[in-house]
Amino acid sequence: MVLLALGVFGLFPLGSQDFKTQFQPEEGYMQAWNFTFRNDQYQIFATFLVSNFGPGSQNNGVSMLLKKKGQPVFYSTREFDADSYESKKGQFFQRSDENIMEIKNGKYSIFMKFPDWEIQLELHPKKGQVPISKGRYPLGDSKFIQADIPLSFAKATGTIRFKDEVETVVGRGGMEHILTNHEVYKYSKKWELVRTETNDGHRIFTGGFIGNENFPGGYFRRVAILGPLGNLILEANVEKAEVLEWEKEPVSGYTIPKKEVLHFLDNSCTLEVKRTKNIASISALENISTFLRFFIQLFFAKPYQIHSSVELKLDCSIYSGSAKGIHSNYLINE
Repeated sequence: MVLLALGVFGLFPLGSQDFKTQFQPEEGYMQAWNFTFRNDQYQIFATFLVSNFGPGSQNNGVSMLLKKKGQPVFYSTREFDADSYESKKGQFFQRSDENIMEIKNGKYSIFMKFPDWEIQLELHPKKGQVPISKGRYPLGDSKFIQADIPLSFAKATGTIRFKDEVETVVGRGGMEHILTNHEVYKYSKKWELVRTETNDGHRIFTGGFIGNENFPGGYFRRVAILGPLGNLILEANVEKAEVLEWEKEPVSGYTIPKKEVLHFLDNSCTLEVKRTKNIASISALENISTFLRFFIQLFFAKPYQIHSSVELKLDCSIYSGSAKGIHSNYLINE
């Protein structure tokens, strides 16, 4: 499941930038919210999702990837049917069994429960949102994809429970959103999202997907920069991608860029993207039921999440600088 936007500022974007629940009747409908948390001990990628295997079925679930420093990666999913699902019209809210995401006391709040792990996080609103797709990007025949970054590098607080031990945590967090009414495997092979921050508080993002033979132009990728106050400094389509170094990722077996240079704004600006240290490589087929594995394998030959530390170097007349952060690859089909 993939999770990745620019324009308005504030807590709730309006119109095409809306990231509250928006059901679609098509069988390919999927909406997902990816929450991230990091500090010097933890890296967390947590997802809420609702979709249609059949129109109106409201299949839903959660997944969590948690890496504690010096410990093995924990990754698990929980899947539910419509009986365990709840949303509230016009509100940012989803309940999947015991797991809840909502606006609570003016903050984005998530609660997720697994047998040994339990997390409760609050992400404090921060100015500056990024519409990678700039609203609903058309895919033909009334199909669309919408991808946004409503929140990034915000203060995050909460608790993490492992068995009987509870730890209070403070760090940085973010949220990404995706909405589509078309099965992603039908138009794309790989999604990526890079979110970074410079020492002086600029936030630099790039994201999008590599298309398959059905997607005109071969890919859709964007670059965006927010200033320290959340103001939009730059947004542009990637016009050319130059891979300087390839890597065969050992867990997935995919060959993916280790270092590449993105060209944009009539090739007058470049962004060097270098993945440095692996955080976690996970097969999306792990820890799921036989039923769900059957459907995923119909759609995705080899679905993997590859999360890495990343370094960026931006060279542009509007703004130049270096940044560090997280690179996420969501691999669908090679």
